[in-house]
Amino acid sequence: MQVELLCDVADGGATVHLLVRLQAAEAAAVAERKPVNLALVIDRSSSMRGPRIAQAARAACALVEQLGERDRVSVITFDSSARLLFGPAALDARSRARLVETLGALDTGVGTNLAAGIKKGAEAIRSGFVRDAVSRLLLLTDGQPSVGVTDGGRLGDIVENEGTRGVTTTTMGLGDGFDDELLAELARRGHGGFYYLAGAADIPAAFGRELDGVFAIAATRTEVKLVPNKDVLAVELIHRLPSRPLDDGLRVEVGELATGAPRQVLFKLTRMPSSPSETCGTVAVSYRDGAGQPAGGHVLGIELPRTPLGEHRRAVTLERLRIAAVVAVDAVWAHRASSDIEHSLAELARLRAEVEDARKRDLADRDELNEILEEMTAAEQAVAKSSAEREHARRLLRERSHITLLGHSRVSKLPEDDS
Repeated sequence: MQVELLCDVADGGATVHLLVRLQAAEAAAVAERKPVNLALVIDRSSSMRGPRIAQAARAACALVEQLGERDRVSVITFDSSARLLFGPAALDARSRARLVETLGALDTGVGTNLAAGIKKGAEAIRSGFVRDAVSRLLLLTDGQPSVGVTDGGRLGDIVENEGTRGVTTTTMGLGDGFDDELLAELARRGHGGFYYLAGAADIPAAFGRELDGVFAIAATRTEVKLVPNKDVLAVELIHRLPSRPLDDGLRVEVGELATGAPRQVLFKLTRMPSSPSETCGTVAVSYRDGAGQPAGGHVLGIELPRTPLGEHRRAVTLERLRIAAVVAVDAVWAHRASSDIEHSLAELARLRAEVEDARKRDLADRDELNEILEEMTAAEQAVAKSSAEREHARRLLRERSHITLLGHSRVSKLPEDDS
């Protein structure tokens, strides 16, 4: 595990933005991949009838063709209740043929019981032991919960509870009838991904991307603990990662780390005015390695630069603006039908001016800043469009928002002399 600390100091040292950058060691890329304990949880409500359920079946068949004998898979479908169609089982020639036959016979029912599907999928994952396996529950739905537990908070509690028991949940929303805010929140609390699929044809590629990501997992249960010095008055986590305060600081649950896919965690530290200290505290990183065993971890001191480090400041500025932009865009969507929409659009315009100023002053990578501006423009324009066009744009941007707020933003390597 490679760990970098990047600082940007403002207000005479009273405000410190600290960016913790995590990257799996290159050696992990050539190691044999970990086995997968996978549960496919597929919506079979009436709205999935036709091309959607057929494409989901074909995508699942293609996915399991990539799994080996060390892997374990279960298939669960749900409408008003949930059913275990296959597994949990390892895949050999006979079981693979039986699974393909089962998937080919998928049909639809009535109702959408997300909670039942999630619970049965997690139960299937937990019902057997696969040494060193990466556990993943992949939920595909095109609707909103209508049966069983329908409250978003309670559904989130279910997913989060399963996460404490080793089950990571990825959600995929298909079409225009699902609740993207709910699925994104379930993915956040389940430490998994969130995908927006505009149509049935998008299902196979999304399944493939998710499995590629699972195969690349090099570290699990990654946590970052920040212990501030006594002159630090407050610590705020800017990314929306699960966290909990401790007696001596703040612990952040980063979760899985894939080779070639760095993660970032941004903090804002408020210090006593005119503090003479040139340090802010320590950062400790712990994780489990590719074999699922506790690794040595890292402990680094947070040292403030005596002079501004240009590339460090640029990296911190970019991530800060990127997060601020998606939060502002999310606020526009949340208030799109209320009297607060004008206030949200005004905040988006203010942030646009800040990003444009950063681009003008070359405070961060200009191409990345241009992408942020394009996303804000898309949100502003979509609000004025027809309902169907607006909802399509909202779901696309929600997927980007989820990625950004969990620290999956793209990372450029810093020059060696600034490391």
